[in-house]
Amino acid sequence: MRVLFLSVAFISLLGCASTKKEFVFNGSSETSIQNDISYMLQKLPNRKRVDFAAALVAIQFSDVTSAVDLLDDPTMESINYYILSKKMDGLTYKQVMELAANSPTKVSVKVSPH
Repeated sequence: MRVLFLSVAFISLLGCASTKKEFVFNGSSETSIQNDISYMLQKLPNRKRVDFAAALVAIQFSDVTSAVDLLDDPTMESINYYILSKKMDGLTYKQVMELAANSPTKVSVKVSPH
């Protein structure tokens, strides 16, 4: 009986250890979201990494209504972690991808053969 109990307990612990909690982005600061984005980019396979980067662009530019908005705003010349921190705080990877898919800004990546 003791062996059975220990076996069940061991298997239960293995199950808990192998169940990973879904990653949630921390948008409490620009630094935290930058770190989380870097972490996610390292963990994703190549194709998903490209899709994720495109999603970040779509999210950042989702509130842009015209090219004039971009011309006079130097903060939009590169990745704006302030904007991303506000829009991604508390979201999972899946939710970030859904947010990007629902953005009025559409981003596509075309890979050319070498």
